[in-house]
Amino acid sequence: MQQLADWYFALVFFVTLLGFLVSGILFFVNKTDSFISKLLAGFMVCICIMALNSELMMTKFFLNQPHLWRVAFIASFCFQAFGYLYVRSVLEQAYKFKKWDFLLFFPAVFFTLTIVPFYLQSAAEKLVLIQQMINNTSLISREPESVLPLGTGPLARAIFGITTSTAQYIMLYKWKRKLAISSVNQRQNLITYKWLFYFTTCMAALYVVAFGLIAFQLTVYFSIWHTVIFAISFTILFIIVYLLKNPHILYGMTGWLQQVTIPATNVDDKMASLLQKTLEEIPRSSLTIEQGLAYKSLLENHFQENKPFLKGGYTMGDLSRELSIPSHQLSAFINQEYSKNFNELINNYRVAYLENLVAVNPEYLHYTLEALGQLAGFKSRASFYAAVKKKTGLTPAALFGPKNTESAVVLS
Repeated sequence: MQQLADWYFALVFFVTLLGFLVSGILFFVNKTDSFISKLLAGFMVCICIMALNSELMMTKFFLNQPHLWRVAFIASFCFQAFGYLYVRSVLEQAYKFKKWDFLLFFPAVFFTLTIVPFYLQSAAEKLVLIQQMINNTSLISREPESVLPLGTGPLARAIFGITTSTAQYIMLYKWKRKLAISSVNQRQNLITYKWLFYFTTCMAALYVVAFGLIAFQLTVYFSIWHTVIFAISFTILFIIVYLLKNPHILYGMTGWLQQVTIPATNVDDKMASLLQKTLEEIPRSSLTIEQGLAYKSLLENHFQENKPFLKGGYTMGDLSRELSIPSHQLSAFINQEYSKNFNELINNYRVAYLENLVAVNPEYLHYTLEALGQLAGFKSRASFYAAVKKKTGLTPAALFGPKNTESAVVLS
């Protein structure tokens, strides 16, 4: 039995560390550099903290570190807010918070304040209460450290989670109708929509289970912490696997869904007018159609006339300064308009430039692959190879023809 418990702890610990790694990639390394990726990273960090903290509660860790007990308390309320904001922002193609979004984090702040008196106690005083809860784990879920009546915090957490999940389902239902009548990147958007539905379902299942255990006082018969740990670990693993399988969901909804027109053949004119009005509502946190058209014209004219992408190490910051467009808006626009991240877009322009170059002047076919890559702004042969392969399905050697190695041109 102890060996099984050790394997269980190791598995959860491994999944949690993997979740933290993915969160870091989404926030700091992810090439989409988008607002929605950062919201998903915030959600992942919170549930990873919860999983790790819940697992440590089943050990004697906090008997040695009593001041760390409940330090992750705030995360148990924040992850619902991050989850809701993520789903809404993907659907609305948002690139920033709305004015009153901070109110979603009010429950996290309020309920954290209710256990401040416990935080201020001495280590000896904390140890007495911690030892009682470890000896009787059903007390943990009732949160006796809080100044509120026993069980108030967990019940409020479950209700808050069910409320946000319900709001997510309502949004998904409304957007399902929009996507059904849209021909804009329909396949990719439907994949993203399914992902949001599965994501919301995982969250809702966790809340419903927790609410049921607490509301019907089933914690006497079932360990709420083992149930929660398992559910959270499954959610973390599910998100990681789904992202690996469908990385394009990080771009969110693509295309300009506000442009959808409704055929009047299947609905009466009044309903068509009402739905069209709904579709044309543009949240302040999203780009308008007019902004999208203007940004597209600016970007494509700039690339055509100045070809800044030929500079090695060209970045989003460089393009943002050149076009005088905030980088967060520019990133959102590229994801939405081209269904690509910045690097993919730049590399596509570079490959297209070389294709045109060798077509106009076949002399460039005598350049080495390294020289051609340098001409287009690629910093390495590997990045050149990957970009050509991804855009055309061919290798650079196949695309640009056999080289005459005896007369090959090498750039110094």
